[in-house]
Amino acid sequence: MSYWDASNKIPVRQTSVRLPSINGLNYRPGQEIRLSIPEDITYFNPEGTFLEGRVRINNPTYDNSSAATAIKPCRLQLDAETGFSSLIRSITIRDRNGVLLEEIDHYNTWVALKTDYSTNPSLRGRRALTDGSTDYKIDSRGTEGTTKSIQNDYSTNPYFKPAVEPVGSASFSGDDFVDATFAVPLHTGILSNSKLFMNGLVGGLQITCLLEQSNVAFRQIESNSLYRKTRLNPYFHGQDAAGASIPASSTTATTIFVKESNSQNSKSSKSAFVVGQRVGVFNASTLHECVFTDGGPEIQTITYVAPYIILTMKNPILPAAGAANDLWTGSGEWILYDKSVLVASSYNPTYTVSNCNLVIQQVTPPAQYQAEMMSKMKSGGTINYDFDTTSTYLYSQLQSDRVANIRLPIENERCRAILCVPCDATPYTTQAVINASSGYKISVEGKAERDVYERSDRPNLVGIVDEATSYQWYYDSRLQPARRVDLTKLATKASISAVQLLELDTALSSAGITAHSLSSFRSNFCVGRALGINNMTYDARNKDFSLQINYQATAIPTKPKLWKAFVISLRRLEISSNGLRVII
Repeated sequence: MSYWDASNKIPVRQTSVRLPSINGLNYRPGQEIRLSIPEDITYFNPEGTFLEGRVRINNPTYDNSSAATAIKPCRLQLDAETGFSSLIRSITIRDRNGVLLEEIDHYNTWVALKTDYSTNPSLRGRRALTDGSTDYKIDSRGTEGTTKSIQNDYSTNPYFKPAVEPVGSASFSGDDFVDATFAVPLHTGILSNSKLFMNGLVGGLQITCLLEQSNVAFRQIESNSLYRKTRLNPYFHGQDAAGASIPASSTTATTIFVKESNSQNSKSSKSAFVVGQRVGVFNASTLHECVFTDGGPEIQTITYVAPYIILTMKNPILPAAGAANDLWTGSGEWILYDKSVLVASSYNPTYTVSNCNLVIQQVTPPAQYQAEMMSKMKSGGTINYDFDTTSTYLYSQLQSDRVANIRLPIENERCRAILCVPCDATPYTTQAVINASSGYKISVEGKAERDVYERSDRPNLVGIVDEATSYQWYYDSRLQPARRVDLTKLATKASISAVQLLELDTALSSAGITAHSLSSFRSNFCVGRALGINNMTYDARNKDFSLQINYQATAIPTKPKLWKAFVISLRRLEISSNGLRVII
């Protein structure tokens, strides 16, 4: 185009508008946040839309008694990758008359899938500033084995106060949890579209966000966990600076000196633990967990005497009888971990969401443009508004199933892709999710390095392969692809087949997800199929759509599963003088 050619673009004025939630100020698990975009906001730019507010973790009531199952403090946070979005179970969008325009069930799983596969360091850093997620922190890095974790920020974590130097006897309490702010995009077709939305023509929008239950929400700091990446955990040096051991049946030791490794140095505030927390000890060489005659030593003070952080216990440290419980400094690497959550009779934190606002970018086009739109409708014409949306189909699979035939009654006319996520359907308690003790084993076991067989602490959000050996789709009266996609390498935790990776990458691309990283292929397993290539679509109606998954004949699957099939399709709002029609 010539420099002197006139532009066909029209000038518009854009104004940021903050719309408070319409059904209260505070929300708890299982409640709805209701939002409204009124009719008088005639047009808005969906790309600039986000939900802002505050979320606070409410700790369980701590017990100061010495009982072995007493509830003791522990640092907690929301999902490290998705932050506040992990708390949204579903989103529905309706017009003024209650007509359903868009609904995404299991929204938090959908966002976890998008986030895990589209992440990169820049995006992760930005989300840590806005979404209530966390990022890699150099002062929380590991020096023994595993080098870093996104879930190991205890110095700048948005959900609790950092420890103040010197820690001394300052107990961790509910007041140490703080209101974390969030400003998250809403990953729906209407609210993330690049095209101007004609809000006035549909009479405004009614948006409902259903909040998730507490047993999905919380995560433990990585270096506190026995079942995550224990090579990030603090290392036992001895009961004194000289490295004296603590023998089994000892009743005199009251201190644990922590080695100068894994950021545990220079200050007492660098401690991965808090005053009042119960501590366990694990041998990384023998994979033995030290047994104590009580619930485990409870921290009374945290101090620093160069080069060691010193944990002084409320009562004597009491390893049970037996040579395996001898905390000998020369018999392998002893690693410290949290026992507050593991041994408590129950552990049921909750959360509160407050001060929610929907922030939109109101757009005012020229009067001539608006007049032309209304004239078109009055003359019997229609205005079509297309957007990509996500429909959710569910299938329950028993743990004993060696072959799963997943039939999907897809009703979408213009499909782009399908992404199936088999989530662990075990009914975990909040306590079990936090400590990850019974979560799905992500990596291979049987080696001295504990973190090579870490367990998932995102059971209801992410997919698990769980001994699956192959899969194949059936639609259009034939199997697709022609040969089964092999999953054996993935199931045995050895690697991944190139065909499965290619199928997934193509499906993600067709779904509009740019796969900046495919490193989550094991930790968030997904079976994908592209239905429309090069921005084309596929009519999936009445196609007897199904997915067959085969499992190993010798290794029994470990978990029941809830398959969440996300069908990404092009949806149309057809607006005329006769009303609104939704074409799916």
